[in-house]
Amino acid sequence: MRYISCSVKLFFLLFLNACSIFSQSGWFQQPSGTTVTLLGAAFPNSNTAFVCGVNGLLLKTTNSGMNWLPQSTGTNKFLRSIWAVDANTVYTAGESGLIIRSTNGGVNWDSLNSGTGNTFVNIHFSDPQNGTAVGLLGTISHTTNGGINWVVQPSGASAELTGVFFTGQNTGFISGFGGLILKSTNGGSAWTPLTSGVTTDLRAIYFINESTGIVTGIGGKILRTTNGGANWVQINSGASNDLYSVNFANESTGYVSGTGIILRTTNSGLNWDEQSVNVNSDLYSISFADVNNGISVGQNGVILKTTSGGIGINQISNEVPQKFALYQNYPNPFNPVTTIRFDLPKSSEIKISVYDLNGRLIEVIFSGIARAGEYLTKWNGSEFSSGVYLFVLHSQSGISAKRMIMIK
Repeated sequence: MRYISCSVKLFFLLFLNACSIFSQSGWFQQPSGTTVTLLGAAFPNSNTAFVCGVNGLLLKTTNSGMNWLPQSTGTNKFLRSIWAVDANTVYTAGESGLIIRSTNGGVNWDSLNSGTGNTFVNIHFSDPQNGTAVGLLGTISHTTNGGINWVVQPSGASAELTGVFFTGQNTGFISGFGGLILKSTNGGSAWTPLTSGVTTDLRAIYFINESTGIVTGIGGKILRTTNGGANWVQINSGASNDLYSVNFANESTGYVSGTGIILRTTNSGLNWDEQSVNVNSDLYSISFADVNNGISVGQNGVILKTTSGGIGINQISNEVPQKFALYQNYPNPFNPVTTIRFDLPKSSEIKISVYDLNGRLIEVIFSGIARAGEYLTKWNGSEFSSGVYLFVLHSQSGISAKRMIMIK
């Protein structure tokens, strides 16, 4: 057995104390049990999630990502995309026209006749019956009976189709290479090309409602429409990274993942802020169960999880505080963003939460482990109404609460 000398131990402790600013990401890497590339993620509720990848790999968690268990899919083909109608009914699509379905939460998988041998890149269901898969060579296949039958639809395109999203049974949108965006208003029987204004390869599409949609692509490209795709405006993402996936937790709060990056919006895609993720891998898919719980997956078996909407905390001082303290937020009143400061006299598992005056939990700002120090974090209340709220800090050193006022 080897022993570390006292001098080495002392150096290590001094090094930790000498570290300058500590930033705790709101995203935590979870043990996936694999190093192969993961391509799709679906998060139907805060406990249950599915991810898929190369060589027929499919993983499932029922404890919010603490453990991921492989599921037997019966295929070794690449699974490019996954969609969960609910925790039991799940579809995944991939190589050579493959679409498989489980109706018992991934225990068993049935291979469906998609009507094509072309590779699928994405799959989406607007409701339990109506779904669409898109892929290489302009391929589109559509079902109106929960995947029992699939009908190949003419896209009028030969480019790779990368993303698909239906706002209802009739109205759908597709993204693709070369700046391609397609729209259908009759359930996919006919598709019309829209003017995107770019020639960049577009990789994902998501519509918040029938009017407002987001498209992401290569080189940090984000496009936004507020009139059902009639016009698209380029949004400054602040990034040059390739952006592969987009998902919204509600009409205001959405996320984009890409090459070593996750972006967040709280105003329906008008502005985007980068979140700390501490990985350089391509993150090919992102999915949220609610405003707090999300996962993103990518290269080398990476699975990132957040329970705080991706929001982290920032240490602002090297000095160890003498006591536990939660300070009044500032500004206060605020609209809609405010800063929260707190002190931790020792390393601790903490949780910062927001409640209304009825004691109802509104949002978990951050949940995780933080070492001793002085910290700042922010809360964005853009999706909530004006009023008085409580912000509460739970730690091993104590519990403290303050009132704050949001005025819009």
